[in-house]
Amino acid sequence: MRDREVIEREMFRAREDLEQSVNELKHIVQEKVDVKARARVAIERGKDKAALALERGAEEAKQLAIRGREGALEAYDNLKDRPMLTGAIIGGLVATSVFLYIGFKNDWWSN
Repeated sequence: MRDREVIEREMFRAREDLEQSVNELKHIVQEKVDVKARARVAIERGKDKAALALERGAEEAKQLAIRGREGALEAYDNLKDRPMLTGAIIGGLVATSVFLYIGFKNDWWSN
């Protein structure tokens, strides 16, 4: 049989190894728990940033729509003030459309 002192030393080393393993396991568990907590915080921050960006984007889109509407109204008012220019532009568009229609109908551009 082995000496009692040798057995006690082996038991002491085994207990130290066990305590070290338990401590390492505790650190691993804490890191995993912390990762989940950090992930939750990151998700909440992401939600907040997305909501803020959505609000800001909606406001910018509204402002752009207002500016576009005002620009269109201004252009319409300018066209009403210049009926000759308006007629010339519309006439040019109609003439170009008719020319292209006849050209494609008669195959003027085919090889």
